[in-house]
Amino acid sequence: MSERTSESQKLGSMAKFFIIFGGQAFSLFGSRLVQFALVWWLTKTSGSASVLAFASIMAILPQVLFGPFAGTLVDRWNRRIVLMISDGFIALAIVGLALLYAQGAVQTWHIYTVMFIRSVGGAFQWPAMQASTTLMVPKRHLSRVSGLNQSIQGLANIIAPPLGALLIEVLPIQIILAIDMSTAILAIGPLFFIQIPQPLRIEKPVESKPSMLTDLREGLHYMWGWKGVMMIMVMSMVISLLTNPAFSLTPILVTNHFGGGALEFAWLQSASG
Repeated sequence: MSERTSESQKLGSMAKFFIIFGGQAFSLFGSRLVQFALVWWLTKTSGSASVLAFASIMAILPQVLFGPFAGTLVDRWNRRIVLMISDGFIALAIVGLALLYAQGAVQTWHIYTVMFIRSVGGAFQWPAMQASTTLMVPKRHLSRVSGLNQSIQGLANIIAPPLGALLIEVLPIQIILAIDMSTAILAIGPLFFIQIPQPLRIEKPVESKPSMLTDLREGLHYMWGWKGVMMIMVMSMVISLLTNPAFSLTPILVTNHFGGGALEFAWLQSASG
C-alpha cells in the first residue's frame, strides 16, 4: 500500500518535475551557446593552442576534483537548494563577465575563472537533478525521462554551435551572455515555488552516522563489484583522456589549417555531438 501511495504521489509531482526539467533544459542550451562563444573568442583573440588547452583544463578540472564527492554531498543536502545555488553561482559569474565585456576590460584569465566556476556549479547541478528525478518521477517512467534528457543534451550539442556562430556575427558577446543569464533565471525561478521531496532517512545517533568518505568508499566498492559498469567507466575515461586534448585544439585546426571561421568550427562541433 505504501508503495502504491508513493507512486501516486510521484505521478502528482511529475508536472512540477517537468517545469523544473524545462527550466534546466533552457539553461543547458544557454550554457552551450556561451561555451561556444567563449571558446571562439579565445581563438580569435589569442590564436594560441596553449590558451585553449588551459581553458579546457579549467573546464574539466572541477569535474575531476569535485565529481567523486558531489553525489555524496548532494545526498546529504537539500536538492532544491543545491540546484538554486549551482545555477545562481553560474549566473553571477556570467553577469560579472558581461559587465567586463561591456567595459572592454575582459582578459583571458577572466574567461578561465568563469569556465572554472561554471564547471564547479555543473559538478553539483547534474547529480542534484539526477537525484531529484528519481524522487519525482514514477519508476516506470524513469527510462522515458532518461531518454528525453539524453535527447535534449544531444540536441543542445548539435543546435547550439551553429546558432552560436550566427549570433557571434550579429550580436556583441555581452548580449549572448545575457541570453545565458535569461535561461539561468528560467532554471532558478521555478525552484522558488516548487518543492523537491527529500528521501526518507532513519535518524541515527551521531556516532553511528557514516562519514562522507565512508559513503564514497561504499559507492566505489559497489561499482567495483559490478564489472560491466566498471569496464564502461574505464573505457569512457580512456576515451576522454585521449580525445579531449585533440578536441580542445579543434578551433586552431579550423582557423590556421583550413582557413575557416566560426561557422565551420560550429559545424564540426555539431558533427561531433
